[in-house]
This record gives sequence, C-alpha cells and structure tokens, in this order.
Amino acid sequence: SIDVFDTIQKLTCIESISQVYAFDYIPEKEFSSSDGWSIYDVYQEYSRMGVSITTVSWRFSSVNRDYTFCETYPHTLVVPAKISDTVLHHASKFRSKNRIPVLSYLHWHNKASITRSSQPMVGLKKNRSIQDEKLIEAIFRTNVPSLPPGLLSVYGSTQTNLIVDARPTANAMANAAMGAGSENMEHYKNCERKFMGIDNIHVMRESLGKMQSLDKSNWLKHISTLLESCLIIIKNVHIASSHVLIHCSDGWDRTTQLTSISILCLDPYYRTFRGFQVLVEKEWVSFGHKFSDRSGHLSDEKYFINSVNANAANTAFNTVQSKFYNQSHIREISPMFQQFLDCVFQILSQFPTRFEFNEKFLIELHYHCYSCQFGTFLCNSEKERMDYKVTTKTYSVWDYFNSNKSVFLNSLYDGGAEDKEDMGNNGVLLPDEKNIKYWAGLFNKQDYELNNNNDDVEGFTSPIKWKSDSPISRTDSPGTGDADTWKDGLKPFSPLKLMNYDNNPDIDPWKSK
Repeated sequence: SIDVFDTIQKLTCIESISQVYAFDYIPEKEFSSSDGWSIYDVYQEYSRMGVSITTVSWRFSSVNRDYTFCETYPHTLVVPAKISDTVLHHASKFRSKNRIPVLSYLHWHNKASITRSSQPMVGLKKNRSIQDEKLIEAIFRTNVPSLPPGLLSVYGSTQTNLIVDARPTANAMANAAMGAGSENMEHYKNCERKFMGIDNIHVMRESLGKMQSLDKSNWLKHISTLLESCLIIIKNVHIASSHVLIHCSDGWDRTTQLTSISILCLDPYYRTFRGFQVLVEKEWVSFGHKFSDRSGHLSDEKYFINSVNANAANTAFNTVQSKFYNQSHIREISPMFQQFLDCVFQILSQFPTRFEFNEKFLIELHYHCYSCQFGTFLCNSEKERMDYKVTTKTYSVWDYFNSNKSVFLNSLYDGGAEDKEDMGNNGVLLPDEKNIKYWAGLFNKQDYELNNNNDDVEGFTSPIKWKSDSPISRTDSPGTGDADTWKDGLKPFSPLKLMNYDNNPDIDPWKSK
C-alpha cells in the first residue's frame, strides 16, 4: 500500500510550476477578449493617477529593469523625482529583500500618497540608513497640504504623515532580534508610526482551518482588523492630505492587503470591472505576492495525507506522515488573497451600488486563484513569471472574465455616484468594520446558514461577540449609508489624536523613553 500511495502522491504533487494545468489548458471556444496580459500597464496607470502629468514630484525609475535590484519587485518603480537611482541602491540595503519604499497610489483629491515597502533592518543595535531616511522624507514632501478651512484648526498647518506597521508590536520586536524590526522614529521627520496588530500568515492559516466552528475561528476578527486599519489609512490620505507608508515584514502579504483595500475605497476607478483587474495586477501580481507559496500550487501533501482512509493501518500512516508533515512549504500556505476578497465582499455588501462587478465575480476569482487553469496567479513574482514565460504559454484569467462580462456585472451599480469632480467624498468609501458577516456564498451556503441570530454564532444579524484587543480599536464607526459622511454628524478626524498606542512607552517598546 505504501508503494501505491507513493505513486499517487508523485503524480499528484508536482515539483515545477511548468507542470500545472495552465500550461496545457486550451479553452473549448476561443475567448472573445484577448488583452488580459496587457490589462495593467505601469506607465498608463500611474499616469492616470497624475505621475508626470499633474505632478512632477514623482518619476518612473528603471533601476529594477533586469530584476537585479530587487527580484520580487516589478521592473518599473515610481519614486520621488528628487531621489536618484544611486540613493535607491544605498537605501535598498536597509530594507528586507531590498523592497524599498515606492509609490503605490497617488490620490486624485490632494496628491497624498500611499507607498509600500518591507521592514527596515534595524536590529537590536538600532541601525539606521541616511539614504532610507532621505527617501522617506522626500516621499512625505511630494505634496502641499490643502485642507478645507474648517479643518485647519483640527489638523494644524502641517501634515502628520504616517508609517503603518501592519504587524503586532511583539512581532516587530521578534524581528528586531533577527536583525530587522521597525523604524526608529527619532530619525524620521514629520511623521508618526502605528502598529495595526494584524496577525501573520500562520495565524491566518489556522483561522481558516477553524472555520468549521465559526465562533472559534476568529476569522471575522481578522477581517474587522483589516478594515479598521484601512479606515485609518483612508482618512489620513483623503481627509488629512497626509502620506502613508505601509509595511509588514517582507511587504508582500499584510502590506498588499492594506494597500489594495485602501486604494479600492479611495478611488472609484478600482471598483469598475476593468479597474479592479488593474488593482489586482498592480498590487498583488506585480508587487510580488507569493501566490504559488500561499496557494500551495506545487504540492498539497498535507491535504493529501488527510484524505487517507481513517481505517488504514497505523503503521502505514505513520510511515508516510513523516514524509510530508515536516515539509517547509506547508508553513507558507495562507489565505491572504482570500482575506482580501472577503474584505471586498464586505465593502460590496455595505455599498451595493458602488461596484460594477458582483459577488459571483469575487467567488470565481477566488476559485481561479487555486485552480491553476490560468497563468495570472502562478509564481511568486513578476520575474518568475517571465522566467517561466507565463504570459506567452498560458491564458490570462482576465480574458475569461472579460469574455463573459455580462455574468459578472452588478445590476445595482450606479456609476453616476462616483463623481469625483465635486471634490467631496462621493468617490471615497468608508467601510464599517463592525458591520461584517461570514461570506456564505464562498462556501456555497445560504446567508442564513452562517449568519443568524443564534447566540452561538457570530454573524451579520447578531452582535460580534468579541472585543478587539487591537491598539486601533474605536468605540464608534462611520456610517455606511451616507455618501457624504464627512458632513454634519461625524466628529472630525485627527491623525494626531486618533490613537495613543505609540505614545505610551509602557505599551510600545519602540517609543524612546
């Protein structure tokens, strides 16, 4: 029986990404859409935001054109115009995996920016990099505050820029012991740092595994923490005209979740059918989210083991078990992209008229993240996809969706509600992090099956029975029904007073005493 098992396992668990179905897949009927691989053009998209068009504060850099600068970053980066490639090279030595701070989003309203990076290599010796500090200072100087007169008394005359560390503080401390960590704020001018308390990939994997007992999985808690963190980013950018730099450890998991969700809420373009495709390609695919590792594309030994008949001889089970459970790649699997799609579903549920696509689109997108039928979500980086010639040897998932667009359109969509010209808040969404529910459709369930008034289940129609221990927890949430939320009835947002977590040296060990 061991020989049979080994044979089946060998045929099931592949060793190279070139062996997946996508490299052999041929649709029965040729797709009517064929521009899937060119959906996202870095120059076109950043120019749409205003780079080199309405602002000269940013420039396109080809420092990574051959991926030797940073093998997990895209070939073209957008950086402050005042920073030379020489400075970038020096700064890269101070960031994990050389993932320096680069532009992710430039806001249409005020040219405030969202940038992304990996953690700094501070270590226990509190190392610093003058070039990294110079780069971030240049980022924070790329626009001039343009606050409404009524808010000047709240915010003052200067911006309070924000460095968002997605991790719990303890995680950053642990990384410092291994030579990394978080910024020493003594060296970064005119900004604050906030820890968002988002757990790592291992906690998220375990949470998904516990979904069978909903009230014990903490899944909604994680979704709520993500949305709550994004609210802080959205308000800093849109209301306070401030810049936000986001990172976690390596900058390809929690960082990508926060940038993509925040950008989705800030810019209505990304809530259109095509714009959402651009968002996924830009923030997830090009910036090196490890799709192959996180989705377990190359091997499924853990799940393969679980499928063994429970009545099989213990000796046989123990023999094969030792072969697979110590495989390091299992620890790399985590539902990071699923959590992003879950957050999008929550926002779609709260704002059903503000998205051009429907829930079915999100569900099928989740399916194809794992199906390996298309090349879009293969490999761990842009460089790997180039090495495997993914764009020439496989089909793009966007060709499938765009060829069947009518199936995935939202009949409630009101494109007229996304008028940005009045410079108000019609184009910006403020999700309610407490108004969330289990995504029943993803599991082919009816909403009432997972979300009801049963006291034993936390769901949409019953209060969520956990109290967040997050440092960013708030007592109230913005309303979701009024597009003009920032008018009467909501307390002004102050980036200076929103949280006091970092201001308490007893809580925050990174704060200088």
